[in-house]
Amino acid sequence: MLVSIAELKTYMDISLTNKQEDAAELVLEGLQSELEIFLGRPVEVQTFTEEHVITAEFQGVPAASFFYDYSLDSSGDVVPYIQPPAAIYLRNTPVVSVDSVTIRNPEGSAVLQVAERDYIVRRYGLELYRAFPNDIVTVEYDGGLDGSSIKALKLMILRAATREMQNMHDDVVGVKDLNPRNVAPLETGFIEKELMAVKAYKRRRVA
Repeated sequence: MLVSIAELKTYMDISLTNKQEDAAELVLEGLQSELEIFLGRPVEVQTFTEEHVITAEFQGVPAASFFYDYSLDSSGDVVPYIQPPAAIYLRNTPVVSVDSVTIRNPEGSAVLQVAERDYIVRRYGLELYRAFPNDIVTVEYDGGLDGSSIKALKLMILRAATREMQNMHDDVVGVKDLNPRNVAPLETGFIEKELMAVKAYKRRRVA
């Protein structure tokens, strides 16, 4: 989790029982999930595996065309058609690193791609240079925001978790006393002002 229970206890300057720590963990996990849904991306770097299909409309340029410079091809392979790079937009950006890229053609033959020769890594995904229409591309990569270095994200979760924990405390005390406390409940979750403060990290979807 981006915010640990120890950090929450330090921020609130409190101690928690084992049951309260379990509840705090649920709160922190839920808030991080809410934040990731709002931003449209993970707030911690994680490993993902995705499959993408090259569209059937993807067109190439014949290798005999003057658009193709044979001196740039160091692979020694015979490439009948040279495509402009096919863009693969990965779902969990920014992309931190790519572990492997495999292209499987409709006949089932899979070929492991070589970085910097067959593909280039971008923050949004990949540019593939040896993909053809209907090819299936499997990408294993690390992606997501480095939330530990973005102090605003941790502070947001700490503030929201404090409100949640205070509400839980007030509710429990009221139940134990068999008398609802005359305390206005604090707003739960993230407030609009907090979300607007981190809107710059929200993923921009490609239309």
